Amino acid sequence: MSGRPARSRTRAERLGRLVITAIFALPLLADSAAQALGYELFCLADPKLQAVWGSLLQLVGGWPLYADALAEARQRRVGRPALISLLSTVLYGAGLYGSVRSVPARGHFLAAGGLLLLGHLLEYRAGRGASASPQW
Repeated sequence: MSGRPARSRTRAERLGRLVITAIFALPLLADSAAQALGYELFCLADPKLQAVWGSLLQLVGGWPLYADALAEARQRRVGRPALISLLSTVLYGAGLYGSVRSVPARGHFLAAGGLLLLGHLLEYRAGRGASASPQW
């Protein structure tokens, strides 16, 4: 029972982060797909509701990556979590600006969520946390 339980626990934790982010990203993806097919599936057509759901996705799904990026910044490193956090924040900010201006910003929030999902997937597949991320 030396290192194996801790390793499986962190792998399960990374899988949980991935699943939670996917759950929060799914309504944006389903709404965009339904609208591309000509259906109104959810009530996310309102830019204000998109902003609320995009904010939930960014805060809940992005929080672990933000924490990893902050831990890396304290070690004076820039790795994958920092880059993904920065790019998703820029996309989220553009979507939020569009929502305030009452312009449908479905693509911005969906892209930010997809980027967060990709980040969690890469961290899960790499099998390591922020302490072992490569330096870029």
